[in-house]
Amino acid sequence: MVENFVSATARHLMDAKFLWENNRMDNAGYLAGYAVECSLKAIIIHGRGPDPRAYGHDLITLGGVALDLSLLLSPGLRRYRAETIDEIVDAFKEWEPSWRYGQTGAVSGKAVEALLMAANKAFDQIIIPIVLDGWEEVPR
Repeated sequence: MVENFVSATARHLMDAKFLWENNRMDNAGYLAGYAVECSLKAIIIHGRGPDPRAYGHDLITLGGVALDLSLLLSPGLRRYRAETIDEIVDAFKEWEPSWRYGQTGAVSGKAVEALLMAANKAFDQIIIPIVLDGWEEVPR
């Protein structure tokens, strides 16, 4: 399977919003994290640094050291660094992929709303410019 981080970002974000609207907070928050992860990997994959999959699901590293290294080695990608990347990543400092195994109801609607706002910023500031510049196809 060929990975498409742009498409995955759109899918995870749309599903997270759908779940949030239907009061399924745990999975909505879980998928919002993956939307941000994929948006960061969408930039990094085009750089000359290490494969973004090497960083796993660590959003702090992906939005920090990994992104900075990729942009240092591929200066042409700097325009895809979200203006609010620190704010976006900070919103996910408590997020863990292990949420998928947690007790139902462990994640509050208020927490998920904040995660969705940050994931939307990542989409707007990273994915949309990548698509508009022709790096990737419009996600479906």
